[in-house]
Amino acid sequence: MLPLKKIKRYLLSISLQAKIIGMVIGLTLFMGTVLSLQVSRYLNDHTIAFMEQESKSMANELAYKIPDYILINDLYGLTRFLNSTRKNRRDIRYMVVIDAQGNILAHTFGSRFPVELRNHLRLLSRRQNEVQVLRTNEGLIWETVLPVLQGWQGSVAVGVTDTFVRRENQDFIHGLLLTTFFVGVTGILCAMVLSWLIARPVKELLHATHAIREGRYPVLDPVSRDEVGALTRAFNDMSNAFQVANEARREKETISRNFLQKIITSQENERKRIARELHDQTGQSLASLSIGLNLLERSAESADMRRRIHQLKENIEQELDAIHNLALELRPSILDDIGLVAALTMLVQNFIKINTVDIQQNIVGFQERRPSAAIETCLYRIIQEAIHNAIRHGRARHISLFLEWAETTIRLVIDDDGAGFDPDILRQTDRLGIRGIQERVELAGGTFRLESEPGQGTMIVVTVPARTGEENA
Repeated sequence: MLPLKKIKRYLLSISLQAKIIGMVIGLTLFMGTVLSLQVSRYLNDHTIAFMEQESKSMANELAYKIPDYILINDLYGLTRFLNSTRKNRRDIRYMVVIDAQGNILAHTFGSRFPVELRNHLRLLSRRQNEVQVLRTNEGLIWETVLPVLQGWQGSVAVGVTDTFVRRENQDFIHGLLLTTFFVGVTGILCAMVLSWLIARPVKELLHATHAIREGRYPVLDPVSRDEVGALTRAFNDMSNAFQVANEARREKETISRNFLQKIITSQENERKRIARELHDQTGQSLASLSIGLNLLERSAESADMRRRIHQLKENIEQELDAIHNLALELRPSILDDIGLVAALTMLVQNFIKINTVDIQQNIVGFQERRPSAAIETCLYRIIQEAIHNAIRHGRARHISLFLEWAETTIRLVIDDDGAGFDPDILRQTDRLGIRGIQERVELAGGTFRLESEPGQGTMIVVTVPARTGEENA
């Protein structure tokens, strides 16, 4: 079954034009071969029957005419008659007259009579009225030996060759093959024209479908009124419908993208405002309170009072650290001031400090240049969310972070050794973290790929266009 499937797959992969031409060539070869074999077989059977009849007919004719020469013992005249008859009949190879004792009286071989034939005729003269085929170095000979009944007890032997008949048969078959060849060539040319007429609009439709896949919507000219023309008109209707649907989809996507962009921008601005308020107001207020507690601790008279004040200072310092970490998660000021590399370094150190995790980061190609603010924010949030998911949901212990700026693209790869999951569940449940990463990548005009298996960890690959800050300005 496997070879049949391979043959079927191969035949289906051949172009339509090649199939039509191949079928015509195959049919021509098949019909020419069958016709030639049938004609050759018929001619061969006809030749055998004809040569047998020719040999018998010439033997009967000779047996009827030679008694006149025998009765008057005119062997010279008999020999002249035999040679004259052989000369006028092209199919006769030899003619021999044999007496009752098997002696040869006259023949057409001249002065040199073949010894093998002499011995053969002496034996055969006793078994007359037979036609047999002799295989000689000159080809096949149909030989007939008949008795002479008109007052003489001798016999005649006539050998007829098929050389001329078979030559005519070969010429006929060659002519038939030549005719078949020209008919086949004519059929192939007609098949090429027909296949071109059929395949040309099909190829145009194929190119048009490729154009639709590339976002172009061509309209073809239906040059015929047959089924192919109807198919072309149906394709034009479909292309127009696709164009209208695509324009509507693009409009919806633009509205959705603008809306989402505004939401993310508003979120980032709100994060920045809250982070600034936490740092500037709440942080400074707690810092002032800590300074006041320092002064109060120095002026305290009892040790118990100083201990309580010191405990309050430690609580305030812990709150300051918590506010500082919260501000970093909301919007690190270093991302706006120094750039993505410094912000990522601080983010990784903070994750390592808070969690029991090993994070290896490798950043390439960011020397003395910065991407646009939108790209920096996009990558920072993606990395932040991916590491958070790996630690919280995947319980990863080792995380690898690779960020490369190569020519016109920035490539991000985050790989962890966590629990992993089946990516198909993303279609059934809403994982806001993954969905948020996808939305940010789409807004940046990039590509997103996720690979994960249960127990095999997770790998996220993101590619975004590398727009610099100057290009974004």
